Amino acid sequence: VSLDREAASEITIRITASVTEGDTASADVLIRVLDVNEAPSAPVVSGTVVAENTAGAVIGRVTASDPDAGGSSNGRLSFTVDDARFEIVSGVLKLKDGVSLDREAASSVDLVITVTDGGGLSAQRSVTITVGDANEAPTAPVVTGTTVAENAAGAVIGTVTASDPDGDALSVTVDDARFEVVGGQLKLRDGISLDHEAE
Repeated sequence: VSLDREAASEITIRITASVTEGDTASADVLIRVLDVNEAPSAPVVSGTVVAENTAGAVIGRVTASDPDAGGSSNGRLSFTVDDARFEIVSGVLKLKDGVSLDREAASSVDLVITVTDGGGLSAQRSVTITVGDANEAPTAPVVTGTTVAENAAGAVIGTVTASDPDGDALSVTVDDARFEVVGGQLKLRDGISLDHEAE
């Protein structure tokens, strides 16, 4: 049997002495329960997803409870996170201002969140934060060649390349109806040629 100060800071018990003849004497005794610092509960995060490419994004609220929270300085809680890209501000886990995550670099991040009470006792929880995917624009296309012989119908100018951070399939178009991109090559359409003297 043990006592919990947070449940009752003092209790009164009655002690009674008796003899075989039936006479009794009683006394009430007040027992004060001394406070002992107790560790807080492991922290809990309300969210586990962060948007990709969103600087300073909020992940969720961090909470923990402490048995000593009833006014004792031991019950004051502070939170820390082990990854320097993140911070906990006013109980909210977020990316630091100006910091964002890239899903293509890492689809998730493992964090350890620590809560510490005013008496120095702490508890930890490991959480995995998922980086939400956002569609990102492809790179600008690059053409390997920029010359074409005149009067050469259907001539190939060069290879067209581009990449997409998300690995999505790309389609390439050209804004001049005399040209087309086929199989990754920029070329004149079949039967079309150019005249240097005209252009």
